[in-house]
Amino acid sequence: MEDLVAEEVRSQMALLSPRLTQYIQRSEVETYALNRLPTLYASSREGWLHQQKCARDEYQVKIKTAVRQALAAVQRDPLRSTTPLFQEKEDVMAENAIRSNTAEVETTKELPSHPYYWQQKHPSPSGQRSAR
Repeated sequence: MEDLVAEEVRSQMALLSPRLTQYIQRSEVETYALNRLPTLYASSREGWLHQQKCARDEYQVKIKTAVRQALAAVQRDPLRSTTPLFQEKEDVMAENAIRSNTAEVETTKELPSHPYYWQQKHPSPSGQRSAR
């Protein structure tokens, strides 16, 4: 669900004026929308692919609506200052490109690598990942 919401946020923000988008943090829009959508957990690649298909087939309209509402909510207070939990993926990619003196950094679309997947960045105390 996270990847589909991020994709929809990018799509809808592309329609906004550049002047407005500079005041909108995508992570705020994404989390606002995700908090209004059902969670779709998976513990295997096959399960994840099934959940992605389910989300595309059954929730696409709800995703569009949730993102539209999120953009409206975030725009109400565009100058509000917040401290993000995660750095935007594009910012990280740009920093990596600068460090490696390469203008092109590949993005992979295998398994989800969205910042909202806490288990990827913060393993459980026993050192093992919990299954979802």
